[in-house]
Amino acid sequence: MSKSKDSGHFGDAKLDTLHDIQKNTTEGGACLTGHSADFKDFKNKVSCNYRYQGHEQADSNGDIKSRLHSYNDNLPERRIETSAYQAKKGGMTPDRYCAHLAIPEPGDWDVRGPLKSVRRRTFDKSKVRIPAGYNFTQDTWPYWNNAHHLIPKGTLEKKILEQEYKVSNIMQKALLKAKYNVNHKRNMLMIPQDREVAALLNLPRHIQLKDDDAPSLAASCTDHPIYSAMVKEVEMGLNKIIDDYKSICDGAKPKPGEEHEIPDVDLDKSKLEDLSELLLQMHLNWGKPGGTGPSLDKKATQVLKKIGRL
Repeated sequence: MSKSKDSGHFGDAKLDTLHDIQKNTTEGGACLTGHSADFKDFKNKVSCNYRYQGHEQADSNGDIKSRLHSYNDNLPERRIETSAYQAKKGGMTPDRYCAHLAIPEPGDWDVRGPLKSVRRRTFDKSKVRIPAGYNFTQDTWPYWNNAHHLIPKGTLEKKILEQEYKVSNIMQKALLKAKYNVNHKRNMLMIPQDREVAALLNLPRHIQLKDDDAPSLAASCTDHPIYSAMVKEVEMGLNKIIDDYKSICDGAKPKPGEEHEIPDVDLDKSKLEDLSELLLQMHLNWGKPGGTGPSLDKKATQVLKKIGRL
């Protein structure tokens, strides 16, 4: 399958024109891949930018915003240890971060915070100033965070590419025409990477990293494979949705005289959007007062065991 740069899909180049990038809004876009995440200085406000979308979701969703701001009700009494780790080639990851976070003042970690600039010295010896209002525009401001796809973009891509070439292209075309956007804010959640921060906010953390979650889980610093498996296996999850889409695409036939074109079908994008909502509620339920900031893989392991998939 051919794919042009930033085409918004992973199928035939004939689909390129269906990739719809809307500027200065989270709405109206059509995209099946994650190819844009730079939100430095609030630039690149486009519908495909998942950090921009995650920032806007954190600011507009009351449940998410309340959880991210919950530290204000129970400010820590000591500085916070981060989960930065030593890289195999030496140095620390991320090198633009720090070993400890200063005790936050009210508003320091808020969306649209901090209320005044915060200064920090990083592992790479830089003196960094987080300007007022710039939280979550970068992955270490105010703490190490990730703009997390509730339905992982890579998992969606792999499920669609598991289908035969014809079906995969029909499915992608239908979802793009339906204006499905895997980077839309309803599929995004800002969550911490640091274990202590996650525990303070009553949220799960994105990646296990070097923090030991459970003896059965291998350390992972770049992915959440068990969580991705859970997204597919959970009731009304990605496996079921793609199977339903496949049954529709299988019966599609090109119109007379258009044998070389990708046939049209109608697919209900709300099935994917409903899954995102289900996963969001699961994430918020996974955090609990006094918790330890479990990783997504740890919580996903529990879910898969409960439904008999592990």
